[in-house]
Amino acid sequence: MTSPITSLTVNYTPKAVKKIAIWAGALLLFVALLIILPPLKSVMSSLVIALFVTMLLNPVVDFFENRGIDRLLAVVLVLMVIVFLMVLGVKFFAPVVSHEIEQMSAGLQNQSPEEMTLKFQERLGKAVPLLRNPLIQAKTKEQLDALLQKSLSLIVQLFSAVMDMVMLGFITFFFLKDGRRMKKAVVRWVPNRYFEMALIILHKTERQLGKYLRGQLLVAIIVGAMSVAALYLLHIRYYFFIGTMAGLANMIPYFGPVVGAVPAMIIALMDYGSFGPVTAVAVAFASIQLFENIFISPFIVSRSVELHPLTVIIVILIGGQLLDIFGMLLAVPVASILKVSVKELYWGFKNYRIFA
Repeated sequence: MTSPITSLTVNYTPKAVKKIAIWAGALLLFVALLIILPPLKSVMSSLVIALFVTMLLNPVVDFFENRGIDRLLAVVLVLMVIVFLMVLGVKFFAPVVSHEIEQMSAGLQNQSPEEMTLKFQERLGKAVPLLRNPLIQAKTKEQLDALLQKSLSLIVQLFSAVMDMVMLGFITFFFLKDGRRMKKAVVRWVPNRYFEMALIILHKTERQLGKYLRGQLLVAIIVGAMSVAALYLLHIRYYFFIGTMAGLANMIPYFGPVVGAVPAMIIALMDYGSFGPVTAVAVAFASIQLFENIFISPFIVSRSVELHPLTVIIVILIGGQLLDIFGMLLAVPVASILKVSVKELYWGFKNYRIFA
């Protein structure tokens, strides 16, 4: 007697095939990005930063264009004003900056990071006798070595990032001049049924991200000025450099303030050998952050990027792993773009019958 064989037949409708193809394509694109991102991270970082700078300056260019000035001329005028302000700033602060850079170079030449760690550990042992225990000293040295290397690397990367902004001028120029044509070219590839949704995503992303970046930049300038003033009054070496880096790093939520506080506290302990100046530096940075969180950010940045604090921390950690300091700076804006895009796509899937 022959046993019956049960056959399973799967009917693939055109609609189901289309869905599978779209999701498979999205998955392949995501995997491809993960593969090509590390080798191209410097190029991608430059393009993304240029795009963000364009979002900062675009309202100013639009302002002049709406008053009858040709867009090309408006772009040139805005960039010339920025270059003039940069030259003026360099000329005004050049003596302070050059003096601090010379001091830092001389210090790094005379002492290696290991020697600096030993000196700091010695001062720390004098201030806190409990830390003279050999086991505690070994563990402290290990942690200090890692912290010092990371702090120096992060400060150098931040300084390099500032210098690299000058090299992004040409990319920013073309983004400002031809940005509308670029957006039209991108939207032209979108099918008519998705046209409205694509325009909404572009508009909301540009508006929200531009508002966030302009707010963060203004907050960074204020925090940087306050940090420089506080370190100057406390007679901390490299006050201008550390304060400026603290202001720039403040654009990284939660992690940025440490960039300024930790080096300043280490220098205070090494110079004075007691916890009095260290405590003063810690109180100064804590006060600046408290003032920024209560009075500055709520009015300037507001809720332009509505992300949960835990989400912000996670995306910053991911960004740091992928692109180092650039990734940490770009993490929150990119997460904001993804949030707006996903939210609008989800709404579009429900209302525009994307897969119909």
